[in-house]
Amino acid sequence: MKPDTLLFEIAWEVCNQIGGIYTYVKSKAPAMTDIYGDNYFLVGPYFHEKAKLDFRPIRELDNSPLSRAILYIRSLGYDIHLGYWLLEEARPRVILINPIIPNKALNEVKTALWQHQEISALESNVLLDQVLGFGEVSRLFFTKLIEETDINQDIIAHFHEWMSAAALAELARQQVRIATVFTTHATSLGRYLASNEDQYFCKIPTYNWQQKAREYGIEAQAQLERNAAKYANVLVTNSESTAAECEVFLGRKPDSIVHSGIHRKPGVGYEVFEWHLQNRQKIDAFVKALFSPSYQLRSDKTLYFFTSGRYEFYNKGFDVTLQAIARLNEELVRRKSETNVVLFIISKQPFHNIKPDVLEARQRFQELQRICKMISAKLGPRIYANVTGAEGRKLPDLNQLIDDDLQMTWRQALANFKRKSLPPTTTHHLTGQDDILAFCQQAGLTNNEGDNVKVIYHPDFIERVTSLFSMEYLEFVRGCHLGVFPSLYEPWGYAPMETVLHGTPVVTSDVSGFGHFARQAAEMEGNNEVKVVKRREQSSEQAVIQLTEIFLEFIEDFESHQYIPRATLPKSVLDSLCWSELQKRYEENYKLALLRYQPVAGLY
Repeated sequence: MKPDTLLFEIAWEVCNQIGGIYTYVKSKAPAMTDIYGDNYFLVGPYFHEKAKLDFRPIRELDNSPLSRAILYIRSLGYDIHLGYWLLEEARPRVILINPIIPNKALNEVKTALWQHQEISALESNVLLDQVLGFGEVSRLFFTKLIEETDINQDIIAHFHEWMSAAALAELARQQVRIATVFTTHATSLGRYLASNEDQYFCKIPTYNWQQKAREYGIEAQAQLERNAAKYANVLVTNSESTAAECEVFLGRKPDSIVHSGIHRKPGVGYEVFEWHLQNRQKIDAFVKALFSPSYQLRSDKTLYFFTSGRYEFYNKGFDVTLQAIARLNEELVRRKSETNVVLFIISKQPFHNIKPDVLEARQRFQELQRICKMISAKLGPRIYANVTGAEGRKLPDLNQLIDDDLQMTWRQALANFKRKSLPPTTTHHLTGQDDILAFCQQAGLTNNEGDNVKVIYHPDFIERVTSLFSMEYLEFVRGCHLGVFPSLYEPWGYAPMETVLHGTPVVTSDVSGFGHFARQAAEMEGNNEVKVVKRREQSSEQAVIQLTEIFLEFIEDFESHQYIPRATLPKSVLDSLCWSELQKRYEENYKLALLRYQPVAGLY
């Protein structure tokens, strides 16, 4: 590749946290910025409420081809922004496009879509309209950029998933001078079929993609995805299972399989353990604030399990996790075990607000801590004076050392802190009932004092500024004892990968790309760091039984040793998961895209 090659990565998750691809783009950006510098751009949709959090706009545009293309798009009446994504370890330049365009322009896009690709978008929805609007403005932008750029300038557009790639087929049809790469991280049909069809993975070769797309009401998006794969110069995916889906659903075998990665290797040895202790204390404080007003949980006898991911009740294995945790509770109660388990479920869902009693519990707990410190500060000198005085050999009566004002303050704080109701199962008021809450209510997982398993459902992302935990997601991961991800459909699996990389043992599944990687590349099957639930051929009931056994073994080990070892991976495995290494694979794909785009030039 030429040193001045311009590389654009287009993804719906740029400055827009939704699911795993957000983590993918965010973790990859620092390595790409290091390599390509100012020639690297990310392109995504502009949503004001999300963009204002970590997007810094560039107000003054220069006279570069890029700036002229942006000004041209604005002159057409479309909303487009240039700026920086304020990541922790990089400041990549980003272009954000408002995907909501006028109805007249949207109707013209739909007409062209039918005329050129025979895709009907008459029965549309809000998301599809936004995808088409984003695609149209993207097409206009890249077309104008090419017009403004020297003919010898190489430009690569790397599209991720169907939502970002609506422009790809039309760019190819119009023979716009740009090399294209399309990465599918999961197929649209796969997401639907896996949770609704028995023995899905065994039956992939037998499906008629168009019939199934019509059956599930996603024909337009399946066709958009199929055309993106068809017309891209290079097709990439992230696992062997998704590659098999591509051949059937997208009509094309991927040119390359490149799994997802991380930007920086986590700490090792004592660092991992120290981070666990520090972050566990923060989780302890949250749990005490939530549960202590109703009853006590001993921190030294409590384990923290968690599951997280996009809200897909069956695909993410939330159903299997909850069924197994309910059976675990029954068994621990039967055994009269002293061990408690708190299961955190972290999955973004629409909500009205954080429950007032959750906020009040945290506030009152902090007030109780403040009063305890105040009493301690006053009591300390009095104890010292008593011990060093004439009566120093006698054990002082602490009640006599506390004055009436302190006693009254303490009694009032304690009265405000205690409550008769049970700790809430969910931290937020959801806009409607969902499957997680419904199962907890049906199974009696309502945080009763007599149950060994407690559930805390947090339907929002964990971020230091906004979360109830006062910590970042990865800090929360480090503070837990076990991550639980028995997914039914997980082409790669960022959540289990991040979890074990940051020292927390993990349960994954054999249909997860990372689960397959852990068994094959890392040779970790059977150890205590990565446990694999067999979901490819087992029924959901069998998976529940296996997961319950894994939970019980985990707790038995804890009860035997009173210690949960942190997970560590060999250096060779860590190296293979870093973007500094994985980027070289994409470099090969970019060269291939340029070669296929202009084979006559013979430059690559």
